[in-house]
Amino acid sequence: MIKNIVVITSMSGEVDISYKEICLNTWNYWCKKHNVELVVLDTPLFDINYMKPTWQRWYVLDVLESNGIDYNQVALVDVDTMIHWNAPNFFEETNNQFSACVDNDNVGWVKQSIDGYRKYFENDLDWEKYFNCGFIVINKTHKILCDKITKFRNQNHSDIVYLQNTLRKGTDQTPVNYIVNDSEFRVNYLSKKWNLTHLNRKEILQNLMFVDLGWVWHFNGFDKNQRFHIMNSVWQNIKQNYE
Repeated sequence: MIKNIVVITSMSGEVDISYKEICLNTWNYWCKKHNVELVVLDTPLFDINYMKPTWQRWYVLDVLESNGIDYNQVALVDVDTMIHWNAPNFFEETNNQFSACVDNDNVGWVKQSIDGYRKYFENDLDWEKYFNCGFIVINKTHKILCDKITKFRNQNHSDIVYLQNTLRKGTDQTPVNYIVNDSEFRVNYLSKKWNLTHLNRKEILQNLMFVDLGWVWHFNGFDKNQRFHIMNSVWQNIKQNYE
């Protein structure tokens, strides 16, 4: 039986990812429960000073193929996430389409990022349809899409590095939104429960309120130096549910 796969990009060096094991503890448990294979991309394909890990993850289908790993669907998941121990199988909610969750927690940030990358693309991008790249589900039909993303990155390397350092509104996320928007593929928007972002902004970080509100908790939208402390505190309170 060909399995579905969860892929977590975890390349150290540029950013402290000491919280990695906390993330993997939860995903390991969930994957075993649902007969899903977990793959960790921890070996850079390129120097991460040249290409950030968030861009390198779009080579995932090539990596799986070169390692002889067959698959049905593939979930690309950020390493600053945790999944609820009782989360259902999201692969059953994709309709076998490119699937993601809307990202509208900080519309100002989204607007500035959309405007910053607009000149590279033919069509406008609707902020209401803007999705977060921290939780994406793809399949073999999306290989052409992955190739377009990596090709765009390589053709515009200098400009992208400049924008990452000056615009400072993400790395791959907005270009990926534009590329998918300009493609023949439509987005299957999953429930926000599958990528519950900006927990502090939503005022649900306190007292672990978010635990009952979402299936995948995304620890973003605050100082990254706080991430290990926050995720570890959560883990210490809920780890017994993963045993």
